[in-house]
Formats: sequence, C-alpha cells, structure tokens
Amino acid sequence: MNNRHRILTEIVLILLMVAMCLGAFPTIAAPPGLRITIGTFSPHFSPKLAEIKTGTTITWENPTAILHSITHDGCTTGQRCAFDSGPIGSNQTFSIHDLPPGSYPYHCSFHPIMRGILVVLKSDIASET
Repeated sequence: MNNRHRILTEIVLILLMVAMCLGAFPTIAAPPGLRITIGTFSPHFSPKLAEIKTGTTITWENPTAILHSITHDGCTTGQRCAFDSGPIGSNQTFSIHDLPPGSYPYHCSFHPIMRGILVVLKSDIASET
C-alpha cells in the first residue's frame, strides 16, 4: 500500500507540473510595459504624457545619435529624486519599475526644453512580491 501511495503521489505531482506548464492555472499578470521614445524634435518624448498603473515597467529608448537623460524634476529642485538615468547614449535604454502612485514630471538634463510627465495610478491588481 505504501508503494501504491508513493506512485499515486508522483503521478499527481507530474500532472500538476504539466498543467502549470500549459497555463491551466490562472496567474496574476504584471501590467504590460510602456516604451517611451526619445526624439530629436518636439514633443521630444513620445508619448509626452504617459499614464500607467503601479507595477508597470517604463522603458525610455534613445534611437538618436545624441546623449540624453531621464531626470525626475525632484532631482533638481531639492525634492525627493524618484529617478535619474544619467547619460543615455545612442541606441541605449533606461527602465524603471514600481513607482508609487503620483505625478512625475521629468526632463533631459542635457536639453532642459525636453520635458515629459509620467502619471502612476494605483493598480486594481495586487502585485506579486
């Protein structure tokens, strides 16, 4: 009986693993990521105003031949600095994740005319930790 129980347990575990691999169990998906493209001309950041849910990964990509940065305005006004990419070279990216809800105006520290706003809204889905 003990051997039969062990074999049955192994079969159940194998079936559970197969079901998980096939996506038979519901999972909480992370919000899809957001890509913001840095441009040479206005509006410079596309999209210029981006609204996302908490838990979303935001990636800025620099397809230009010019050095840029993604600098939260708080970094230069003496407030809390939420993010600062430092220099982003040609064909490089900068990503952030898990910003708390709020409004995040940002700019390029090399070209202060380049401005954007990131708005993070509270997500209805509980994030995995």
